[in-house]
Amino acid sequence: MIEKRIKMAKLKMEKLQANRMAKRALGLVSDLIEKHGPRLSGSEACLETAEELASELRPLCDRTEVETFSLHPNAFLGWIKLMVIVYPVALLAFWFSITPLAILLAVGAILIMVFQFFLYKELIDPFYPKVEGRNVYGVIEPEGEVKQTVVYSGHHDSARVFNFFMEKPHLYMVRVGIGIGAYIALALLSVVALIVQIIRGKFFLFTFTSPFFLVWAIILTIALPWVFKLWQFASDEGTPGAGDNLIASAMGVELAAYFNQRREEGTPLKNTRLVLASFDGEEAGLRGARAFFQRHQYNSEVLSSESWNFNVDCPYNAKDLFFLTSDINGSVQLSQEMASQCVVLAKEMGFEAFSQPIAFLTGGTDAAEAAKVGVKATTLMAMPWGNSERAAAYHTPNDVVEAIEPLAVEVALSIAIKFIENLDSRE
Repeated sequence: MIEKRIKMAKLKMEKLQANRMAKRALGLVSDLIEKHGPRLSGSEACLETAEELASELRPLCDRTEVETFSLHPNAFLGWIKLMVIVYPVALLAFWFSITPLAILLAVGAILIMVFQFFLYKELIDPFYPKVEGRNVYGVIEPEGEVKQTVVYSGHHDSARVFNFFMEKPHLYMVRVGIGIGAYIALALLSVVALIVQIIRGKFFLFTFTSPFFLVWAIILTIALPWVFKLWQFASDEGTPGAGDNLIASAMGVELAAYFNQRREEGTPLKNTRLVLASFDGEEAGLRGARAFFQRHQYNSEVLSSESWNFNVDCPYNAKDLFFLTSDINGSVQLSQEMASQCVVLAKEMGFEAFSQPIAFLTGGTDAAEAAKVGVKATTLMAMPWGNSERAAAYHTPNDVVEAIEPLAVEVALSIAIKFIENLDSRE
C-alpha cells in the first residue's frame, strides 16, 4: 500500500512537471510566431527562428551549434506544376498518335513524381533556386563514458498552405486521385497504343480510327480540368506552423532545461549523450535532417555506435497518439523495437498509444533520414494521420498555438523523458 502511494505521488509530481514544461513550450511557440510569423525554408523568418532557438539552448547545453546547408525548397512540390504543364502536350501527342512522344512525356513526369515525392530524392532540385537552411542542436554530455546517444528532434520550418485542405477538404483524395490517375492512364494507354501500332504497322492518326483509343482520348481530355486544378495544390504562403512543428522544437528546449536541472541537482545522465535538435527544411523534403545525419554519421562527437532518434511531429491531440514504424510513404523502415518501447512507456503512464507504418501518399518525417544512416528511429505523432482524416489545422492558416492540446505536449514530453531515462539506466 505504501509503495503504491509513493508511486502515485511520484506520478502526480511528474505530471505537474510535464504540465509546467508544456506551458513554457507553448509560450515559446506563441512568442516566436508572433515575432516571426510563417517560416518557409530559406526565409529570414526561418533563419532568425533558428538563431533564437540556439540562444535558448546555449545556457542549458555543453555546446550548441548552428549549421548551415544548401537546399532548393521549391523543388519538393515543383513536380506538381511540371506535371500540369506536360499533361496537355502529352495528351495532344496521344490524340495525334505520336505515341513515342506521349510515352516520353507522361512516363517521364510520373518518374519525376515517384523519385521527387514518393521517395524524396533530389532529382529536380538543381533546377530550382538555392537557399540557405539552418539546423540547430545542443549537446548535453553524460557524467561517464558515452555508451549511447539519443537525438531528440523537431523542425522549425513551417509548411506551405495546402489549398486542397482549405477548400472542400473532403474532396482531397478525389482531386488528387483524378489528376494523378489521368496521368497514369495516359502513360499506360500510350504504351498500349504504341504496341498496337507496331503490330499493325500503322503509325498515324491511330487515335481517330480506333473507337477504343478514341473513347479513352475523350475521357483523358475530360480529365484535363482536374489536372489543371493541381496547379493550385499549394499556396506560396506559409502556415504559422505551431503544431507542425515549432512546438516540437520548443519541447527540445524544455528537455534541455530538464536534463540540465537534473545535472545541477546531482543526478546527471550516466552514459547517454543527449542531442536536442531542431531541423530546417523538413517541409522541403527532409533536407535539413538529411544534411545533419549525413554530416554526423561518422562524427563520434555527436552520434555514437548506438544512436536513437526520438522525433516528434504534429503533436496536436493526445487521444491520437502513435509511433511510426516506417517512413517516406513506406519506403524507409523505422525501428519497430523503439516504437514498441515507446508504446509500452505511454501505456505505463496511463496514455493510449499504438504503432503503425506511415500511410502511402502522406509523405515523410525527419526520422527517415536518421534511419538511413543506421540510427534507430521513430516519430511520435498525435493527430489523425491518413488521406481521409487529418487534424483540421494541418497545413492551413489555422495551425496556431490554440490548435495544440496542451495534454498532447505533456504526453510527448513525458514519454521522451522516460525513454531517455530508461535507456540511461540500462546495465
